[in-house]
Amino acid sequence: MLHVSDIIELPLLKNSKIKSGKEVLGNRLIEWVSVIESPVENFVRENEFVLSTGIGCYEDIDILLEFVKDVYNSGASALAIATGRYIFEIPEEIIQFAEERNFILIEIPWEIRFADIIHEVMRELNVIQQQDSKRSNGIHQKLIQMILDGKNLGQISNYVEEELDLPILILDKKGNQVAGSAKQSKVFSIRNQLIKMQKNQEASNHPLHSKIRKISDEESNLYHLPIQTNGVHEGEICVLSNIKYQLNQQEIHIIEHAMMACALWFSRNSVVTKAEMRLQNDFLLRMIRGENLSEEYKMTQAEQFQYNLNIPYECIIGYPENLASLMEKEHKRHPKNNNWLEKMIIYIKEELLFAAEAVKHQMLFAYEGDLIIIFLEVTKESNTDSVNHFLDLVERRLKHLFPSLTFSWGIGKHKDGNGDFSQSFKKAKAALDMGRTQIGIGKRVNFDEMRMNRLLLNLAINEEVQEIIAAPILPLVEYDEKRDMDLINTFKAYNRNSGNVSQTARELNLHRQSLLYRLRKIESLTGLSLVNPDDLFLLDFSIRVWSTGVIKREQINTNLSNINGL
Repeated sequence: MLHVSDIIELPLLKNSKIKSGKEVLGNRLIEWVSVIESPVENFVRENEFVLSTGIGCYEDIDILLEFVKDVYNSGASALAIATGRYIFEIPEEIIQFAEERNFILIEIPWEIRFADIIHEVMRELNVIQQQDSKRSNGIHQKLIQMILDGKNLGQISNYVEEELDLPILILDKKGNQVAGSAKQSKVFSIRNQLIKMQKNQEASNHPLHSKIRKISDEESNLYHLPIQTNGVHEGEICVLSNIKYQLNQQEIHIIEHAMMACALWFSRNSVVTKAEMRLQNDFLLRMIRGENLSEEYKMTQAEQFQYNLNIPYECIIGYPENLASLMEKEHKRHPKNNNWLEKMIIYIKEELLFAAEAVKHQMLFAYEGDLIIIFLEVTKESNTDSVNHFLDLVERRLKHLFPSLTFSWGIGKHKDGNGDFSQSFKKAKAALDMGRTQIGIGKRVNFDEMRMNRLLLNLAINEEVQEIIAAPILPLVEYDEKRDMDLINTFKAYNRNSGNVSQTARELNLHRQSLLYRLRKIESLTGLSLVNPDDLFLLDFSIRVWSTGVIKREQINTNLSNINGL
């Protein structure tokens, strides 16, 4: 960079006199040169070499002192005053003011033309700018080549730190450290001032600093630059320096090149991650569907995705109950955000992996439609509590990400859970469906703990059983759909209370006569008597099988048609 000492050594200024600030000549940077007379206002920029004749001061020391103060407060590198016409000698009061503040004050002969000084300064600046541009382009090309060569962010940050000779920290979109050697606690301490309190924030008016925000504490400066790809926030670059240190133009360019390289890395990594996730998803779904895959193919895919298929797994299926309404709200807030669901799936997978690591179990993940499919490792020590512990962690972290999202869970394992992904999935899906139908949403249901429902499930898939339950169930379903009287749940409450009308009425919050009307309607529609033990058992059995959710309305219609045909 160009310093005041470089300009003073020019032959053109050999007769100039340094009046103050001699010890800092080699420390003061020059980025511009200008001619200014009083008033200064905001026409002088930081690191500017200022030339003046003092024409507006009229030999008034007070006015001249105010002029020098304004130039100093503007952050100028130095002030050079031409003496011999309007000011014949710089007063001692002015020199003392400048000396106390290490502000460089230069006296130049009137005969030296400002145009010649400006020409020399600009020539030196252009030489340096060409050198900087060459180095900057070299750094830019090096960073691009590192991206093409598949280097990681750690290698990229090491290279940037070497070029800057300053420590940096690269954060991802969640604010987590991913690379860099800057002290994390220090960076986060200063950064949190901006995020939480918005104090000690300095938005520089330096034209080269337009994208960079500087935040300071008593000891350090933090230069902060966001990383974005296509307008989407991907992360941050934080550069830490001593409180007295100021970034120069070259360093600004290096940080901007680093930001672009990180944006490319995040973008490429996102594409690779999504592609790999789709391949993993397709592979696991093929095993879930029970496709006839060769052992060689399964082992090859498992090795590629780092899956261990030789250990037992328990299947867990999650169903987000209010996903549709959340997507509708998100679409209203951000109509152009078409990949919100895809991002949400990625976030969910990250939280699942975190929970699996916390419980020290391996995990396989897939999704199909609205279903989140998990295969969690089963160990000799693991039991239902370990699955619940895993889901507790998952729900707690998902609640933080999506506060209004509610999950229902089904859990199933086929035999010892080793190898048969298809059967484990079917059991978990059956547990999910039965739980949502019989217990309600937002619950966890384990297939192995539902012995009665397992029996009912096996009966429900039997065609003869379907024909038997069709006659009493269909009239009740149709009547409930038309009149919204909920006869099926009325019967459940009546049977649960062992036929006690008063107790049932209280439970359902119904008038006794209203309950009796419903019970008579059930008898008339089904042709069964609620006082006949056999009829009562048949109706209870039919409703229990229907409540598994396995039999669909269309099957009942078909079976009832078959009965009528016979």
